[in-house]
Amino acid sequence: MKSYLVRPKREGTFPGIVLIVEATGAHREMKRIADDIASVGYVVIVPDLFSRGNTFLCLIRLLKDLKAERGRGVDDLLAARTWLLAQPFVDADRIATMGFCLGGGFALVLAKTGLFKAAGDFYGEPPKTLDGACPVVASYGDKDDLMVPHVPALRTELARLNIPNDVKVYPNVGHGFMNVQPNALMGLLLRYTPGHGGYDRTAADDALERLLTFLSAHV
Repeated sequence: MKSYLVRPKREGTFPGIVLIVEATGAHREMKRIADDIASVGYVVIVPDLFSRGNTFLCLIRLLKDLKAERGRGVDDLLAARTWLLAQPFVDADRIATMGFCLGGGFALVLAKTGLFKAAGDFYGEPPKTLDGACPVVASYGDKDDLMVPHVPALRTELARLNIPNDVKVYPNVGHGFMNVQPNALMGLLLRYTPGHGGYDRTAADDALERLLTFLSAHV
């Protein structure tokens, strides 16, 4: 499985993050976000879940794996974590996960494994239960008719289990507000679907700051 790895330029041992891509894959914006996070002191691996076959077929399989909370998609992400643990510049006791859209859903699934210190969810569909989950920071846009309806249940589940969390819904933004889409066509499709999406720098900057603050407290 191909992956993108980025780490701080200085010497030392750092906490690690498994960053899970959105449904449009491991494009340059996913790597840009990984670079931004690495610059403040994290080793970030971005597994390319679409690198081992036809993109459409990979997406269908990943959607099935996400719903089932098991399968090759989950196995690949855990394999990325295992590889990360073996690197001499990674603190094996301080590993988090985060993801966008499809990847946000997977991040919440991985949160339940007991293998991560924290999970960051950006507009992903949460699993029905979060028993055993690590602390969760989540961000959604209030115009996202696809995902924001899941927020009340997510908050209820986190409260039921007394899981430390920071869940925020950003006004006047939709799905995919954290990054520019990989091409103009995807940008148009996102904007004119029920996700009403598009990049919003103000919301993205705030969500990233909240993520880093949360990671600092829990990882």
